Amino acid sequence: MGGPSPSALITDQGQRVLLRIRGRLFQLNQEELRLALGLPPGPPGLGITVDRNRFRFDFVGDHRIIEMSAEQLQRRLAKQLTRT
Repeated sequence: MGGPSPSALITDQGQRVLLRIRGRLFQLNQEELRLALGLPPGPPGLGITVDRNRFRFDFVGDHRIIEMSAEQLQRRLAKQLTRT
C-alpha cells in the first residue's frame, strides 16, 4: 500500500531536489520547494531527512525547519505543479 518508501536526493551542488513519494518522482529546485512549503525565497542550503513517512527540511541559510508527512508534501507538490 502506498508504494516504496519516500526518499530524497539533493543534486547539482544543492540546486536540484529529487523527491520520490508513493512511487512518483518530483524534480524541482530549492526555490520551487520553498514555494511549495509556503516559504519565501531564501539563501541556498538544504538538508533533508526522511523518517518512515515523514520529511524534515532544514533550510540551513535561514535556519528554517519544516516537517510534514509524505502525503501532505505530495498534495502540496501536485497543487504547485498544476499552477505552473
